[in-house]
Amino acid sequence: MNINTAADSSFAAEPWANISPKAVNFLVCLVVCLIVPVLCACGGPQVIKGTESGLIKENVTAGSEEVIFPDAPPSVADGQVVWQKLNCAVCHGMEGGGVPGKCAINLANKYRMVKEKPVDQYKFLVYGISAPKAFGAAGFMHPAINKLTNRRDAWNLVFYVRSLARPAATPAQVAEVSSVFGSNCAVCHGTKGYGDGPVGRNFEPMPANFQNFPRFYDRSDFILWDHIANGIKWEGMPNFLGKEDKAKNVKFDQAYIWKLVDYVRHFQETTEKSLPPTI
Repeated sequence: MNINTAADSSFAAEPWANISPKAVNFLVCLVVCLIVPVLCACGGPQVIKGTESGLIKENVTAGSEEVIFPDAPPSVADGQVVWQKLNCAVCHGMEGGGVPGKCAINLANKYRMVKEKPVDQYKFLVYGISAPKAFGAAGFMHPAINKLTNRRDAWNLVFYVRSLARPAATPAQVAEVSSVFGSNCAVCHGTKGYGDGPVGRNFEPMPANFQNFPRFYDRSDFILWDHIANGIKWEGMPNFLGKEDKAKNVKFDQAYIWKLVDYVRHFQETTEKSLPPTI
């Protein structure tokens, strides 16, 4: 018992036993304030090598010629405003037929346009990359518009240009095909085209998401027509060409397949207008 008492007495006699927490915090801060400057001084002044000249050049932040996809469907109507703003008609004419001596490409030629991918057209316009062979003018360079307009308006312009040959589906045309799509396609692709239909959920790979811009901007209208008409057997996509929807009194002939192509495209573009007209 005496031993324990002695131990308690010895412990109480330690110099730090009765120091308050506030005093401890003060001492820690004092030590840090004294040591840090000494450590920094040991290393000498910190110098960042290099010059600022490389940081103030425009090309440092310009980025590469990558494709930045939109987060919402581009507007054909807004694209027309961009067309007017950039004075595209000077070379291409009011209807896109081309001005003799300035442009030999006929943007109103639907047989050419159906072979064009939106992503290629974007690169062609924005970065001045050589025209695709499908345009019939391989090697032709277009002035880059990346410094003349923003990415959103560039995509608007792409889809306006496409509409010169194949006009975008109007709300009335979308409504006309909607019921047929709902009876034959939505079971896999979903009513809004997200590829989330009740049957399609069991497929591997899953049905295409029509609102996946990177995927469908890399498809020409002709490829879409072929996929709908002839199917993609290894992905579970059936062929529709020559079949009928008797309940809707619709025969899937070549012309109606094009209506379905336009319907698929309406998930990736809009005819709604948001930009004010040019003066």
